[in-house]
Amino acid sequence: MSWMHVGRGRFRVAVTTALLATALAVLPGCGGCNSKPDYPPNLTFPPRADRLVLRLPDKPAIVINDPGKREQEIAAIDTLGGTTADVSTISADARGQLDKFLKDTFGTPAAPTIALEGEAATRLKLSTAHLVEGSRLFRRHCLQCHNMVGDGRGTSSNTVPFPRDYRQGQFKFATSGDGGKPRRADLVRTITDGLKSTPMPSFGLLQEGERDLLAGYVVYLAVRGEVEFASLRALAAGQPDDPGARVKAILAEWEKAESATPLPAEPPDEEPGKPAHQDAVKRGFALFTAKADNSCISCHGEFGRKPVLRYDVWGTVAKPADLTQTTLKSGTRPEDVFARVRFGIPAVRMPAHPKMSDREVWDLVRFVRSTPFMVQLPEEVRAVVWPK
Repeated sequence: MSWMHVGRGRFRVAVTTALLATALAVLPGCGGCNSKPDYPPNLTFPPRADRLVLRLPDKPAIVINDPGKREQEIAAIDTLGGTTADVSTISADARGQLDKFLKDTFGTPAAPTIALEGEAATRLKLSTAHLVEGSRLFRRHCLQCHNMVGDGRGTSSNTVPFPRDYRQGQFKFATSGDGGKPRRADLVRTITDGLKSTPMPSFGLLQEGERDLLAGYVVYLAVRGEVEFASLRALAAGQPDDPGARVKAILAEWEKAESATPLPAEPPDEEPGKPAHQDAVKRGFALFTAKADNSCISCHGEFGRKPVLRYDVWGTVAKPADLTQTTLKSGTRPEDVFARVRFGIPAVRMPAHPKMSDREVWDLVRFVRSTPFMVQLPEEVRAVVWPK
């Protein structure tokens, strides 16, 4: 090969590399491999324009969501026994006052803040310095799916299940109990591990501090979004509104989650297949299949093979987990399953089980975690879960 061909090859590589770097630099949510891009300083959060889901249909859903018809399906809730509100009916004056409050209180994407933060926001690590850095990280890593306002309607959002919409302040996987906010550690873990069998990837390669900053920015977007949601709901109903008091109340809920009682210690039930573990699986199986209100089998039909589809608080359709599979969205660690059984998932109307003893919940944990593995199930349980 002549020196001219070598030179041209190197030139092509250099040009290709330069074009790739330029493309990465201008893509929303990317900003290049070594930068943390800022939003334009004059960019503001857009006012919420999509419908508010106020009440869900009582009946189960028929089919899972169509990614291309998300807004139409939410609007159809009104014809199915639920209730939504069209925010375009709110007067321009009332909407303008709310938009001004949101900007004055929460700033802009490039300069996020919580002007009414006080001590609560400081304790929650929601200082302006934390939020500015979190905003940069969010734009680079999360914008494509969760969008600038955290509504789950980004450019890569046409997937099922949909990316999380933070704007009602509700999240599915929390360990704080009482149907409240998640702990910051819950959000960090979701960011770190991702959600199995969904498009939400793991960001475990980010530094621990970066994952914590991202979690804090998610909290910020959730607080801002919930204030906007609740204020619009009040205005749509012609009720008085006090968004300033609401900010403080919502921050107090996030603080309460941080001080919630830790999960109980896991009992020593021996390894799968051993007598103590087998006994726990049998007891868990009996609880799972019991004919009672809010029984597990009533939603996880055939142990999840024939689930009952439910509407969630966002107006979309949730599918109860297939427990015969080896992956669960929230994780398969014993403590993950314990939290789901004990506290439920209020956002998708999975009931909590506060009256069960810790021992009963752990028995359900043993059964659920053994369900995908025939060898771990006692013979009489295996015959029901995995019939020939």
